[in-house]
Amino acid sequence: MSERVAREPSPVRSGVVHTALSLAVFTGVAALAGTVIHLFGDASAASPARQIALFAPNDGQQPHLKTRFASTDGNVRTVVGAGERQTAYAGQDETTAENASSPSLGVDYDKDGTARVVKASASAGDADMVRINGVSVKAGRSWQETRELKSLARAPITTVSERTSLGYLPKISDDGRTPAGTYARPFANPENRPTVSIVVGGLGINWRHTKSAIEELPPEITLSFAPTTGNLQNWIDQARAAGHEVLIELPMEPYDFGREAPSANTLYTSNDSDEMNRRLKHLLSRGTGYFGVTNYQGSKFATDPTATAAFADALKARGVAFIEDGTLSSSSSFTRAADKTGLRFRQSDTVIDARPDGSEIETKLLELETIALEGGHSLGTGMAYPITIDILKEWTDSLEEKGILLAPASSVTKAARPAPETVDTADISDETGGQAGG
Repeated sequence: MSERVAREPSPVRSGVVHTALSLAVFTGVAALAGTVIHLFGDASAASPARQIALFAPNDGQQPHLKTRFASTDGNVRTVVGAGERQTAYAGQDETTAENASSPSLGVDYDKDGTARVVKASASAGDADMVRINGVSVKAGRSWQETRELKSLARAPITTVSERTSLGYLPKISDDGRTPAGTYARPFANPENRPTVSIVVGGLGINWRHTKSAIEELPPEITLSFAPTTGNLQNWIDQARAAGHEVLIELPMEPYDFGREAPSANTLYTSNDSDEMNRRLKHLLSRGTGYFGVTNYQGSKFATDPTATAAFADALKARGVAFIEDGTLSSSSSFTRAADKTGLRFRQSDTVIDARPDGSEIETKLLELETIALEGGHSLGTGMAYPITIDILKEWTDSLEEKGILLAPASSVTKAARPAPETVDTADISDETGGQAGG
């Protein structure tokens, strides 16, 4: 008769056995709970849900699309649909960027990106709309189809592009068209309603944040990209395909770079004219399809009148707009340089997420509404933080009921007339035989 051999207790063996038993029990309990919920659960007690069509159906009857006929002059198009004839205007450039849309008028786009101001139909079908990620989708149309209709023409547009060994550079066409007008998102405001504009920047660095900004924000929001990002042109193409006009960010000399390593083509106050142009050409050739540029840092560069004047001259010569992002001090000389050269320019009224806190962002957006209601228009800038994108989506949906239009940033840039030359007071004194102001 064999004897049972006693084994010494093993902590490792005991741990493995008890762990396996625990997992088996947990799995069995979870499976049992899931089965009970599946068989006896009440689906109506779940959270509210709404089903929407994100893509056009591949089968079934397609919605009737309006027929477009171009007139002989190429500027006026007749839109026929729903038993009525409507007149629309095309070929918008920067001369129409100061006009706006209203509940009765809007901007529609052909497949080639041509903008048309179209009178809205008063039918019940047009009133049945839902906003999906900032895009108003009519009944019978998919979100994808609506986004495609609002897309901007693919860059480069040859009339305002110069092909060089570095890449495409912006230029003014032979007939006077500029990249600032050609690449801007068309906008109309015949009722002269208050407008608010937003620039979301820092794009191209984080893939997820960039994709969210392009796909989820309304097309009227302007997007700003870092020129050092990889595959910049692909991001610009995606943004314009979603209807967003684009800026690129130019690195400028700050008083302190902090922990950041300066870009190889940062604009410095010590750059002479030739070096300034060389660096600008390199930065501007990184992509094409942008209507303007904005500063990245630049606290020191902005206070140097000579540097800002050379910068404004270079941009003006290429027909590119400039938006100051609102981070610079009141001693910035960009405004004076833009006025002197006639550069298309606008300074941001505020940075909405200098502190990326929900209540702070909402307060800043309320400030922009107040500025717009009091002065006619306002411009804010922000970064592509997830919290900023989420708040902007909800906030932009509320603007219509407040009587405020969301406008692309290009629509609030203004091309000032070059300032007249300053008359020397000594000359006035000599001519009048006395001291000026005496």
